[in-house]
Order: sequence, then C-alpha cells, then structure tokens
Amino acid sequence: MPIGHVLIRVAKADFAPTVQFYTNTLKTLGLNVLPGFPEGMVGFGTAGPEFVLLSSDKSSYAHVAFQAADTKAVDAFHSTGLSAGAKDNGAPGIRAGIHPQYYAAFIFDPVGNNIEAGTLTSA
Repeated sequence: MPIGHVLIRVAKADFAPTVQFYTNTLKTLGLNVLPGFPEGMVGFGTAGPEFVLLSSDKSSYAHVAFQAADTKAVDAFHSTGLSAGAKDNGAPGIRAGIHPQYYAAFIFDPVGNNIEAGTLTSA
C-alpha cells in the first residue's frame, strides 16, 4: 500500500521560516506548495499533498526520505537546503550500507528533522 502523505508538526514560532525553507528546498525535487490548505497548514506535492507541515504548539521530529529523479537533483537538494539554512547531515554520495547504487544526501531542517533525498544510480 502506498503512503498518502507525511505530516510534520512545526512549532508556531518556527512555522513561517520552516515553510520558506521547504518551499525553496523541495522545489529541487519537483514538489511545490499546493493551494487549498487551511491557515496553519501547508502541503507540498505534484498532483496532491505528499508532504504536509502543520503549525503546532511544539515541533515533532522525523526522518523523511524523498525520491530524487537523479544525482543532480540530490546535489541540488543538498546545496539548496544548506543555502536555505539547513545543517549538513551527510554530503551527497553513494550509501553502500543502504544499497550499492543508492546516491543520497542528508540535511537537518530548521527545526531538527533529518531530511534525505536519494536515487538509485546505474551500475
């Protein structure tokens, strides 16, 4: 069964800058802000919400991995994320411990979530 969406709670004080961070960073993976969400909630996706931020009393913490189209998208995700205020949690490269052809990068978003983008490379 496929996953419909992932939701992360973000403390109200951090909500606006976190939304801006994801707006910039997820664009590198083809995900855009979607219309129609109520105040205090922002959805990102292509045809429907795949990733949702919810303003809350406190932040939740998660590890979310996004599928990238190719290694260039992984590189762009990482560099854009760092430029937007993320902390590095693993530069782009092969993650042989996950899969011998898995190319990924990891960043901590502004509230501490471990966000990953990855793709399988050809042999």
